[in-house]
Amino acid sequence: MEYKKLAVKVAPILIVLALLLTMFAIRAETSTLGGVPADMKDQYRDSDGLPYFTEMDSYYNYRLTENYLNNGHLGDKIVNGEEWDSLSTSPDGRSANYQPVIAMLTTAVYNFLNIFTSISLMEVAFWMSSIIAPLAVIPAFFIVRRVTGNNWGAVVAAVIATAAPAYFTHTYAGFFDTDMFNVLLPLMVALFLTESIYSKNNILKAVLAALSALTLAIFSLSWVGYGYMLLLAVGSLVIYIILSFILDKKVYLKEDMPNVKEWIKTNPATIPLISFVVLALISLYITTNGDLIGIITGIIGSSSFQASTITSAYPNVYVSVGEMQIPAAIDVATNSGGVMAIVFAFLGLVTMGVMLKKTKFKTEEETEKVVEESSIREIKKSRTKKYTPKTKKAEEIIEDKKEFKPQEYLWTKDENKNMMFLFVLLSLWTLGLLFALTQGTRFIEQFEVPMALSAGVFVGLIVNYLKTKMESKNYILIIAVILLLIVAVKPIVDDYSTATQSAAGTNDAMVDTLKWVNGNTPQNTVLASWWDFGHLFAAMSDRQVVFDGGSQNSPTAYWIGHSLETSDQNLSAGILRMLANSGTKASDTLDVYTQDTGKSVEILNKILPLDKAAANSELTGTYGLTQEQSNSVLDQTHPQETKPVNLILSSDMLSKAAWWAYFGTWDFKNQNATHISYYPDQSTTEQINGKQFFLGLENGVVGLENTGNVTNGSSMSYGYVNLEKLNKSSFNQSTADDKVSIANELDKGTGNLVLEPHKLIVIENNQLTERIVNENSNMTLMVIKQTDGSYFTVLMNRELEDSMFTKLYLKSGMNVTRFNMTHSEPGVSVWNVQEYSGNTTNLLSAVNLATKDT
Repeated sequence: MEYKKLAVKVAPILIVLALLLTMFAIRAETSTLGGVPADMKDQYRDSDGLPYFTEMDSYYNYRLTENYLNNGHLGDKIVNGEEWDSLSTSPDGRSANYQPVIAMLTTAVYNFLNIFTSISLMEVAFWMSSIIAPLAVIPAFFIVRRVTGNNWGAVVAAVIATAAPAYFTHTYAGFFDTDMFNVLLPLMVALFLTESIYSKNNILKAVLAALSALTLAIFSLSWVGYGYMLLLAVGSLVIYIILSFILDKKVYLKEDMPNVKEWIKTNPATIPLISFVVLALISLYITTNGDLIGIITGIIGSSSFQASTITSAYPNVYVSVGEMQIPAAIDVATNSGGVMAIVFAFLGLVTMGVMLKKTKFKTEEETEKVVEESSIREIKKSRTKKYTPKTKKAEEIIEDKKEFKPQEYLWTKDENKNMMFLFVLLSLWTLGLLFALTQGTRFIEQFEVPMALSAGVFVGLIVNYLKTKMESKNYILIIAVILLLIVAVKPIVDDYSTATQSAAGTNDAMVDTLKWVNGNTPQNTVLASWWDFGHLFAAMSDRQVVFDGGSQNSPTAYWIGHSLETSDQNLSAGILRMLANSGTKASDTLDVYTQDTGKSVEILNKILPLDKAAANSELTGTYGLTQEQSNSVLDQTHPQETKPVNLILSSDMLSKAAWWAYFGTWDFKNQNATHISYYPDQSTTEQINGKQFFLGLENGVVGLENTGNVTNGSSMSYGYVNLEKLNKSSFNQSTADDKVSIANELDKGTGNLVLEPHKLIVIENNQLTERIVNENSNMTLMVIKQTDGSYFTVLMNRELEDSMFTKLYLKSGMNVTRFNMTHSEPGVSVWNVQEYSGNTTNLLSAVNLATKDT
């Protein structure tokens, strides 16, 4: 029996350890780069064999951590007494006011490990999330085990909390971001708070509540959205006090209800509330530098992201950011652990509510009796049928308890009060985050926390209920296992599938390009591109960027998009010069004079392609500005001294054109734009009717060998397939007969399956030719024949056929004088923006650049 008691005590610890190892192991799987072909894996690892980070924000966190390690603060310099990040957002950089815990903790781990071994900061950062995030198992497990008294529900809560895809996909190895704290720390706040309610010792109550408040303070230094936990904790305590007063008056104490003052003193939540509020206010005052009002405004701001997308005349980049989109119900369920996790969670809330409505309670004597009878049944089962009791006492015990009798499932008053607090906490948590989900998918990560706890409580209560109704422990065990499998298997399987298909967020080509920039450009060079890679650029090149993932929601998005989609190289160069040297200050200055952002943009688009003298004439003549006003604008658009500007273009920007071109063609009058884009594909040829043929399965571009005279520099005839006429939902469904029909149309030039492009651009044998094919077509087609005989094709909206991105990246700068390609790697090119005419590049570069992925 002593062995069994020991096993019962040790079991929770062993279960938690097993869960910790499991959750880490699945997260560690991403380090194998399972989503990358074996022969290409080395391209996605650094020189030490460590995979590159899986997403770009990790590089920002890494750079700030490196600053903290080297400088003792998050900035790379101090400006006017403030920590400053000079590499983010031209021209001045921005404050390094950022949650420091990720940098402090990573630096501490780095310093500790280097006492015993030699390990790089990058390697520590790579593994941090996969180590920290699984720790959420601990509070989730013990919160549920405390109120249910069994391990089954606790395991369910722990698994969902740490394996829910919304959390997992932001905390596996290679994802170095603050998300690692976003489930762990709220659970720790809840664990200490619930324990403070359950404790009978007043001193311990105060200590536990204080620990909850201090954990909240740590959370405030870990993630910007921490404020909701303050409202949740205080709100739960206050509502619990109100509810318990009502129930005590009507149900629990009835005639013996003391006066209100005495009742408040003895209420389980009074001391926790006082201790929590006092310590929270003091600690948050310290961590927020006295900005307690900012906590409330931060909560309001976080709950109004959708409104923030319509407050400026400029387009808002948040509409293109996935986590800012309003999620569908099925997406919420899937990313919170699965549909069954949500079902179990709401059943858990309902079950708690139903039980709390009961006015009948189990006494302590009844509880002891149940335990005693359970022990007697164990004694009886341990004896064989031939066993004859040696003592009358044993005979009487067995005789008195001949068979199991089902009992009513009840809680004691203390259990009821404890469960009531958890019910209030989880209900408020769920309702608050259901509202937050109307503002974006980013809140699913927080929503899964109350779902995990509620689902765990449901399973735990069901197991407890079965114990009062069924004698066979084997049957109870089977049902418990089934419940566990129903809700816990899916998120784990989904996580493993995700981990085994993961890939790094960049590769050697991009990193080598940035290393070249670091070693071959002046320190004051500014890097321009779309915002996605901004953090990577700054971290790897040690150069300032125009904008990045922390400043993407700004007018810069329009100007960068416009510089890429315009066909005017002088305008494009002028925009980049302005952004590098003054940002969008010229637009702000003009707004003061015009009181019309659309008009300000019109003026800038007019003067940016011009030299300073001509621009001044436009401002003072056409637009009627005074010379003083004109000078204030020209100081921003045509500065006397300029920083070097390098434009970096890469193959990923082909697909991202759907957004940068959208923002770049923004209609300021109507406040909208139309999505236009590139549709690239890599195709190999096959034989159809004795001729070379290819069909792009991604973009529907087709080509057929031209057996006659080679025309327009090409030995093939080209077009693109009308998917609707093909009567297929995707080109992957094309049959052999479909291909024959398409080839026949290309050969004969008749039919309605193959459409003609507006313009056909062909690069073959290092020669570029282009011609207008159909004036009425909305699409343009570019075909590059590669040295191995395969074809790289790009179908694009005709609006992009003469864009600067097409001219530079796809045509390699043919006939462009304001941009000079200074470096290239497969799929990446660097362009120096010049004030005067420069050299052009060759067509072979275009072939190499356009056909490689980054």
